[in-house]
Amino acid sequence: MSKPIFTARSTTIHRVDYNEAEKTLDIEFRSGNVYRYRDVPVRLWKVFQLYIECEGSPGSFFNEYIKSQYTSEKIKDVSAEEDHGDTAA
Repeated sequence: MSKPIFTARSTTIHRVDYNEAEKTLDIEFRSGNVYRYRDVPVRLWKVFQLYIECEGSPGSFFNEYIKSQYTSEKIKDVSAEEDHGDTAA
């Protein structure tokens, strides 16, 4: 895997991480939920990295080029973890 990128300026996306061997892109949202997008080309990942580094909006890039274009699965669901968490006071 590549080194994760944290997006301090984004109000939506907290962290992005790409696995070149598997062509998967993990996106952690500010909510804490994490989604994995499959078959994301290396070229798109590199453009996304540059976009973030050049102070573009990671959320806008995600909505335009990733969200509806690639198959995804939720790999971390914060609300489900809270529902099943310890309720002792």
